[in-house]
Amino acid sequence: MSSSASEQKFVKTNLRIPSKIPGWNLDAWKYLPKAAGSQPRGLPIIVMAHGITANKLMGLGEYAEEFAALGYGVVVFDYRRWGASDGTPRHVVYVSEQLEDYRTVVKFCRQQPEFDPQRVILWGSSFAGGHVVTLASEKELNLTAVVSQCPYLGHASISPLSLGFVKTFMKGVLDILYQAVGLGPLYMPAVAHPGGVGLMTTPGSYEGMFGILTQEGIYPNEVNASALFEFPFYNPNATGGNITCPVKLIASKQDNLCPYSRVEELARLSTQVEVHEVPGGHFELYPGMPHYEEGLAAEKDFLLKRVPPN
Repeated sequence: MSSSASEQKFVKTNLRIPSKIPGWNLDAWKYLPKAAGSQPRGLPIIVMAHGITANKLMGLGEYAEEFAALGYGVVVFDYRRWGASDGTPRHVVYVSEQLEDYRTVVKFCRQQPEFDPQRVILWGSSFAGGHVVTLASEKELNLTAVVSQCPYLGHASISPLSLGFVKTFMKGVLDILYQAVGLGPLYMPAVAHPGGVGLMTTPGSYEGMFGILTQEGIYPNEVNASALFEFPFYNPNATGGNITCPVKLIASKQDNLCPYSRVEELARLSTQVEVHEVPGGHFELYPGMPHYEEGLAAEKDFLLKRVPPN
């Protein structure tokens, strides 16, 4: 969607949403369809966040514009400690915090008159794709639908044993020790070339992450080293049999960060899960990449079928 065309179809405003920690606000963008008028009421709402170490400047606005043009309300937010949201230390990954931030934004949206509290949709990509699958199993959230693209669903791809992997592992251990005595965090690159020190070092990860940047300087490529140990203990598929709403997975068959086999497993665990498979790797579903248009079309079709805006 061109900027001139999309500007005619939605209104965007900035929000600061209080998080669970007093004084720490979540920075968010709110999109409303212009066709709904100056004081819309009862819009279905899509709550969106990005993957691990990423922020909303990295392409999420393009999805939000497309969804708002269809007639949905959209709120896109950054997690605590990331992007434009508050929280220190910066660039630290805690799965529990990120899940809580989703719940916080959902609660906030349900209290706004422009949104229908009974039509709440979650959208997530990569690590956030795992978050929205996890939250889809929480009956008390009463979600209407979930869209999850290139999702992390447990058991991330492990880099081959190398000096770089050993250094990464040791740096993660040191970070735990540093934080235990109040000295941390100890940082490392979020993405690095194969054999290097970093959280994501599979082939194409470095090029893919920097390939989805919309401008320079918006991605610090930094994360606490002990984030490495969040992965083994986080398995969104573990509660897949309890999913309470329709879930659409847009998954890359050759994804070497988030294995496609986990997508197949989730589809076996729940009849609520629909899968749209695309060829290519993890980053090829994002704006400007080869399979963005196909993935976006599948997401739109799912939304219009499952939660029509009118």
